[in-house]
Amino acid sequence: MEHRGTLPLETSRLLLRPFRAADGEAMYRNWAKDPEVTRYLTWQPHAGPEVSCQLASRWEQESQKPDFYQWAIVPKELGEPIGGISVVRTDEAHSSAEIGYCIGRPWWGQGLTAEALRAVIEYLIRQVGFRRVSAQHDVNNPNSGKVMRKAGMKKEGILRATGANTTNPRCDMAVYSILAEELDLSPAPLFRPLARSRQALSEAECLRILREEKRGVLSVLGDEGYPYGLPLNHWYDPADGRIYFHSGPTGHKIDAMLREPKASFCVLRQAELSEDGWSCYFDSVIVFGRLELVRDHDRALEISRQVSYKFTGDKDYIEWEVAHSGAKVLCFALIPEHISGKRVHEK
Repeated sequence: MEHRGTLPLETSRLLLRPFRAADGEAMYRNWAKDPEVTRYLTWQPHAGPEVSCQLASRWEQESQKPDFYQWAIVPKELGEPIGGISVVRTDEAHSSAEIGYCIGRPWWGQGLTAEALRAVIEYLIRQVGFRRVSAQHDVNNPNSGKVMRKAGMKKEGILRATGANTTNPRCDMAVYSILAEELDLSPAPLFRPLARSRQALSEAECLRILREEKRGVLSVLGDEGYPYGLPLNHWYDPADGRIYFHSGPTGHKIDAMLREPKASFCVLRQAELSEDGWSCYFDSVIVFGRLELVRDHDRALEISRQVSYKFTGDKDYIEWEVAHSGAKVLCFALIPEHISGKRVHEK
């Protein structure tokens, strides 16, 4: 293994380079001041731009060391950092490195973090000589696991009560890794790719449809093994990447969910009339994941409010409904494992 330090790296959309003292303002503006960004990290939001400037200046100095690895994530079209990715821990005896990363909220869901992670993995293995590269995330932050899988990492397991972050002093951590001999392998995808890739929607567009549309069809494994699909109102929370539903406390879907948590959810955006005046374009998004009950009652009430706000802005009415029906409401979440979408010309 030969340490080479934070050399500049390039991908199709990104420049990964050492931090500069002048990056402090962009760091504070683009991600370091946002509590949603630091929600699952070990450091609190920066109190002001001077904190970010001091840190960027320190990183610029340390980037001269051959065993220091800390990159600014810079989209080529923007020209300023939107996040950072670094080696947070090394084990020289086992030739292993652990990576950490964060990125500003406006750039979530665009595949940029996975693109940066893959580039750093390749550099650490191919040029520095690490044999194993790993990363961890709070199990309540499944989107980070999705980033790791996209970058080619495999889930090893869960370390219980070994992590801590700004919202949880003791949390379970999911561990992912990739070995040098696995770097060039192309594992079979867990979910099937779209047959017509040119019709595929971007991840950002899929998430926008999930945010904006009011309802979709949830499909579960029903009684006697029959598929059971039912229309449901939903709320997508970008803070944790989960899709939430509210329901009565009993019924076919609840029984099915408790028996088998695997499910899919399909959302269809209202069709657009084509130029010919009679055929239509429509967009659809399908989410595969696992269902989980929301056991915190206050969180269930907040989910009920958010679902209701998609239909009316009458706060007094919503609070009346929550006060009178909240005790009976059961909420559950779909934790996405795969999201895809496509645009179809129906004619």
